[in-house]
Amino acid sequence: MSTEVKVLSTSTRTNLEALKHHMKKLGFKYFEEKDGWVTFGARLMMNGKGVVPDDCISISVRFMDVHADLWHFDLISKLPEVKQAILDFYEAEGITE
Repeated sequence: MSTEVKVLSTSTRTNLEALKHHMKKLGFKYFEEKDGWVTFGARLMMNGKGVVPDDCISISVRFMDVHADLWHFDLISKLPEVKQAILDFYEAEGITE
């Protein structure tokens, strides 16, 4: 049985690199791209299963869908800038809904 691996297009990778750069400026580290979702964490920590993000934001690279799990006020106050960076990514990808 073969496993199908979905590869992001070159333009999506370019747009994702721009988003990674902007998120890094805001204090979020790139964690992973998996199953059409990209996750950024303010801190990366170890749990019993390996490295996991803490205070994280995940975005879909196919649909306008965002999940945020933030506890620290300094990160919550950055949400307007995070929102704009994510909207810029979606606009570059042509995703409107």
